[in-house]
Amino acid sequence: MDIKYLRQVLIYVLSTVISVGVSVYIVYHLFYGLTQKMETEPARITKLTETVEATAYLFRDEICLPASSTASRIPAVSDGERVGVGDVVSRQYDVTAPDTVARIAGLQTQLEVIDQMRRQQISVRDTASVEGEIYDILAEIASLGTSGECGGALSLRASLSAVMNRRQLLTGSSSDIESMYSALNAEKNACISQLGTCRAEQTTPYSGYYYAQCDGYENSFTVKRALSMTTAEFDGLTETQPQQKNCAGKIARDTTWYIACRVPAEKAADFTKGTSYIITFPYSAGRELTMQLQRTEADDNGLLLVFSTDELPADFPFTRAQNILIGTKDYEGIRLPLSALRMSGGTTGVYILDGGVVRFRAVRILFEGEDFCLVDAEPDTDPPAGMLWLRRNDFVITRGRGLTDGRILA
Repeated sequence: MDIKYLRQVLIYVLSTVISVGVSVYIVYHLFYGLTQKMETEPARITKLTETVEATAYLFRDEICLPASSTASRIPAVSDGERVGVGDVVSRQYDVTAPDTVARIAGLQTQLEVIDQMRRQQISVRDTASVEGEIYDILAEIASLGTSGECGGALSLRASLSAVMNRRQLLTGSSSDIESMYSALNAEKNACISQLGTCRAEQTTPYSGYYYAQCDGYENSFTVKRALSMTTAEFDGLTETQPQQKNCAGKIARDTTWYIACRVPAEKAADFTKGTSYIITFPYSAGRELTMQLQRTEADDNGLLLVFSTDELPADFPFTRAQNILIGTKDYEGIRLPLSALRMSGGTTGVYILDGGVVRFRAVRILFEGEDFCLVDAEPDTDPPAGMLWLRRNDFVITRGRGLTDGRILA
């Protein structure tokens, strides 16, 4: 037998086997890569506030200034401006022209927005938040109108007008703020000239904070009522119709004001009398105010909450009824998609990628949302036996199949 020939055959067979093996190996990993997609993200710390949504009603001691006629009246000071006894707060003109007066009020709002842009350097192209405010207010007006709460719907007119005027300004193509201010101011003066001669000036016999619009609820939603009303009285107040009178604005004598709202009974454990809470007002560009819980009262329909504050933001719209978000609990932890959670030995956790090795890490859930959760970043207890806690900056596997602790990824 030819030894040389046999050696060549053996080499050929071995080469074929090796080639087939390499091919199988490559095909396997290509298939795995196509069908076993794995995604990871670093475990990062996130802060989260749990909130309760409610409709708040504002209570405040306000004095309406009686007007002698229904003639056109133009405010002489800005809403919320501090005035003293004898100060001129508005001017009355010969011509009665409601449309012109409304236009002047809109121009004044835009001028105030420009002043805000000067102070805060707001971009004239940043309109996303304004569009969201308009949508929210319109949705709330539609909801209140459908449910028959006309008073609440009417109380949102000022907020809608203000935000529409702000949108008109912010969507302008010109970035020359000073030119915009001059043009708007000139138009305002031209509108005022159309009203004829100034017939009289309205002065205030009180010191305090002036507001040009009266909503007809000034005698109902008072501080005394906020501190003494029952839940039934509160419900009755929210259904009353405004008592419209001819007025030249109103004066708030004190800086303290209140809001009252209802929340579901199951939220009672989240509220403690005397505690301060961060309350967000979405219709005021998401402004946040710290307010103290003054009183609570429960009945079969839920829990009545009354908050107070001394803060008087200059550009805050004191609309009688508006939606709020009450921050009840603050969390700080690692945010994870719910799809990343796994079970191993009866323990909830996630898989991480440690180099090229899959590892299981236990987690302790602090808060669970619709599609995510927040887990403790630094648990103060020992993990289950034989396990480790998930830590900051671990690479969490958010998508993958066939995951097991100790699996080595080629």
